[in-house]
Amino acid sequence: MKPLVVTSLQAVKMPRWLLLLLTVLYVVPGFIGRDPWRVADATGFGVAWTMHLAPQGVADWLMPNVLGQPVAAGGPAPFWMGALVMRLLPWVPADLAMRLTGMAWLFGLCAAVWYAVWLLCRRPEVQPADPFGASASSVDFGRAVADCGLLVMLATFGLLARAHETTVDAAQVACIGLFLFGCAHALERPIQGGALAGLAVGLTVMMRGLPIAVALTLSVMALPMLSRGYRLVAKPMLTGWVPTALIVSLAWPLALAALGDAGLAHRHRWLEWNSSQLGGPSMASLTTYARNMPWFFWPAWPIAGWAIWRWRSQRLEPAVALPAVTLLTLLCVALLAPATSESAMLPLVPPLAMLAALGIPTLRRSLSSLIDWFSVMTFSFIGLGLWAYWIALETGWPPRMAISAQRAVQGFLPRFNLTELVLGLLATLAWIALVWWRVSRHPRALWRTVALASGGMVLTWFLLMTLWLPAGNYRSTYREVAQQAGAALPQSYRCVRTLGMDTAQRATFAYFGGLRFDDQRSDCDWLLVVDRLPGAAQISAVPGNWTPVWRGQRPADRRERFRLLKRVSE
Repeated sequence: MKPLVVTSLQAVKMPRWLLLLLTVLYVVPGFIGRDPWRVADATGFGVAWTMHLAPQGVADWLMPNVLGQPVAAGGPAPFWMGALVMRLLPWVPADLAMRLTGMAWLFGLCAAVWYAVWLLCRRPEVQPADPFGASASSVDFGRAVADCGLLVMLATFGLLARAHETTVDAAQVACIGLFLFGCAHALERPIQGGALAGLAVGLTVMMRGLPIAVALTLSVMALPMLSRGYRLVAKPMLTGWVPTALIVSLAWPLALAALGDAGLAHRHRWLEWNSSQLGGPSMASLTTYARNMPWFFWPAWPIAGWAIWRWRSQRLEPAVALPAVTLLTLLCVALLAPATSESAMLPLVPPLAMLAALGIPTLRRSLSSLIDWFSVMTFSFIGLGLWAYWIALETGWPPRMAISAQRAVQGFLPRFNLTELVLGLLATLAWIALVWWRVSRHPRALWRTVALASGGMVLTWFLLMTLWLPAGNYRSTYREVAQQAGAALPQSYRCVRTLGMDTAQRATFAYFGGLRFDDQRSDCDWLLVVDRLPGAAQISAVPGNWTPVWRGQRPADRRERFRLLKRVSE
């Protein structure tokens, strides 16, 4: 590798207020001012809300379910936090309390990735050469690269929407960040860092299950064999890692056994779900990954690829080995999944962003310019499109654009909101100022390369979560139809059975409509049926005579209809 030279001007830190502002504008929008959205987001809320209500006591806290319907895909850890916040803040709406925990996970991810990169890149083996005494100090260099790592992660396309959901997937990404920070911290404080990495592995068992936990364990085992830096701290690091990982990993599965047959049955379903995550790969899944990964991981993957090549002679140094080994083990788990999913790709984002951060100080001008111009053209075009279609939806002009926008949110009646307009205008002006600064000033700071990409992503998300939030919420919520179903029920009734209802619908109908579900009772006097086109659900499987009382559907979804039926005397 050619000597790396980074001057103090290049290693100037990004203004803390600007970095914090970008992070806040990335994290907060999407968690505020909306309902639980279908499908995964509403299901995650439903699990935490059920824990908060705890109709079955401690069993609801140990066996994730939505009002009696088991949820075996994942563990309880993220929902424990949501339920605790609901109990600690009873004056806050339960759905908002759950989203506050999602906000905390995302802020934690950002902090963990920044500090992991900072700890690794201030080490002497990755410091720039100093032939003339003008190079940046180790602290300044580490801080500048850490800024780049955070900005790359914020700019990554695939992370944006999924990280703003209240699901185990979003929490698991934060857990990957904790693992990387723990391993980086272990180089200076092996026992503490090992314990943090072990905590991340244990939490992973209670989030995304065993496959990812095994991948992280293999990473911890491989690092001392590959990297001299980790070989020197292997014994004390494992001293902190082993007991923490074992205790946290085994706590929940053993607690399930204490619940008797019901707990053992849930653990069996959970283990079956774990084994189903390793049914691949297939040619179809590999093809889909090849098609989706380039956009999902843009712009991190080309910079990370360059970093791997540029640092190949120092690939065994901790700064390179930690993210590379973690990325490789997590990639193997993703490829072994029977079907492609964003959930499988999400854990790869933090280590990929860390690798990309290492590549930025050595990035060639041509690739840097390509990323800049791609960001300017892409996000300017997206921003212009969002404004144009929003104006068409609000005003009806131009007619063709208005028809197209209305078709996407059928039945939605736009309501002008001055606050949303002002916030959207301020975000757009900030984007224009950022582009002008980058083009006119030609800054030398390392983070200039990804400033436009992260700023453009923040602009896009902010416009979607201000101008388009009412329309998006209308399209993805069950609030209105759930309230209609609740209004059709009498004030007193025994319970409601369901047919064809998924966990997201169950949670939101109970939360917004106040329906009392109980599929275990045979004497329920009401039945809620979900019909999905082209056919209708057959109620003959449910004992009793039923007469229809109410029909409804979400205007934005014509394929899904609801029927509420009342039991009649035979």
